[in-house]
Amino acid sequence: MNRRDFIRNVGCGAMGSTTLLSTLANLGVVNGAMANKSFHSAPPDDYKAIVCVLLAGGMDSYNMLIPNGTGSGGDNGFANYQTVRGGLALQDVNALHNLNILEHVGVRGVTNAYDSFAVHTQMPELQQLFNDGNLAFMSNIGTLVEPLANEADYDNNLKKKPLGIYSHSDQIQQWQTSVPQSRDSLGFGGRIADLLHAGNDNTNLSMNISLGGKNIFQRGNEVSEYAIRNNINANNVGFEGLPSNWSNSGYLTQLRNQAVDNLVAETYRNALHTAYGVNTQSSIAAFETFKEALLKVPSFTTTFPETGLADDLFAISRVMSIRNELGVKRQIFFVTYGGWDMHDNLITSLNGRLPVVSQALKSFYDSTVELGIADKVTTITISDFGRTLTSNGTGPQQGSDHAWGGNSIVMGGSVNGRKIYGGYPQMEIETNTRNISNRGNFIPTVSTDELYAELALWYGVSPSDLCYALPNIGNFYSYSAGNYPLGLMDMSGGISTVDQPQNCLTY
Repeated sequence: MNRRDFIRNVGCGAMGSTTLLSTLANLGVVNGAMANKSFHSAPPDDYKAIVCVLLAGGMDSYNMLIPNGTGSGGDNGFANYQTVRGGLALQDVNALHNLNILEHVGVRGVTNAYDSFAVHTQMPELQQLFNDGNLAFMSNIGTLVEPLANEADYDNNLKKKPLGIYSHSDQIQQWQTSVPQSRDSLGFGGRIADLLHAGNDNTNLSMNISLGGKNIFQRGNEVSEYAIRNNINANNVGFEGLPSNWSNSGYLTQLRNQAVDNLVAETYRNALHTAYGVNTQSSIAAFETFKEALLKVPSFTTTFPETGLADDLFAISRVMSIRNELGVKRQIFFVTYGGWDMHDNLITSLNGRLPVVSQALKSFYDSTVELGIADKVTTITISDFGRTLTSNGTGPQQGSDHAWGGNSIVMGGSVNGRKIYGGYPQMEIETNTRNISNRGNFIPTVSTDELYAELALWYGVSPSDLCYALPNIGNFYSYSAGNYPLGLMDMSGGISTVDQPQNCLTY
């Protein structure tokens, strides 16, 4: 069956052909986009890693980062917060952990509505990371196709808006793709892996390692994620579920391996069967590489708490410790920590989950210091969307609902820390021009594109390739020497530059 007949017979037609072909490209069957694109990002000569922590469900981050200073109009930030949040507000300002802020960095003329902030009572480790200069906050960040200045832009459809702003499935996808005007199937991490994976000494091992299983963030045209478990070691990266009496039989193991090799090496008429075989062969080669390298994981003095998120991050530390044995100079890691869709019981639920994040991030950062790569690893948190400032009910079980802009964490030795980037909104729902409801639901000030573009340039993506990694970046940023999307990352080591100008029309 040819490609056109296949598309027609499965009912895709013209409407679905783009999505289908993109999906096939992800499997490595169709690579037209890669074949027609001339990339300019230079092979890296050092090690760098990006770690993406997905807080799935839509985190109520306005109880993570809390105003406790004076507003632009002279009002009291914590009083504003308590008034608007009502039963969702923390009550004791003295129990918060104050941030020693070096600078507020605005975006497109919008800056934070208050001069001082603190973090939740259960996050002292986050306070320490921030005050030590190794952590920054992105305030009121979210998915945007292009800048939206105010409620009028939104109500009158004067600008393009993301699809399904309050939909979990849409927004969790768009945070991973940064293409919110479509249900794109390629992720930001996958695209930059397409650009840079050839610079790794070992190209048989994916530079995208997932502790969260299959995901969109790491899916590219040429590169997809390699999923591992958080208890990975040299004894559990191979085949599973084999009869126990095979374990000591070299001959039976040899027969098994030969059978699998024959199956995946077979030439199939069906393109999907072929793609599956190719991916299986790649996975087998990858776990053999891992098996040898994992024997050289060092002992760590850094201690991690006993939580699932901490276990995932510790596994990442172990993998990074054998980066030389794996032959990699660039890696992207993905972790999921869910349970943030708190339509009820918000105060208690946050008290349980926020310390897990705070403690795990602190231990992970300390482990990168121990490995001597703290300035080579940048960790970000993402979530579906922010949540409403106002409560959805009364009593102790109340919660918040789906909204748009929220607050995210960026951590690492190359982060220009002790800063809050973006435009934390005024805790006021009547006159705030970015509030698009009477619930405290804010149009994002800063886009995912701007955060990701900053990371991409630090990571080694050439400015001329930004439009492949981020198709909408031209709506927010145009590169010139010394001009960066946010000023978030320390670029003193230089960036990958070429003579070709940025041209977003090539994607």
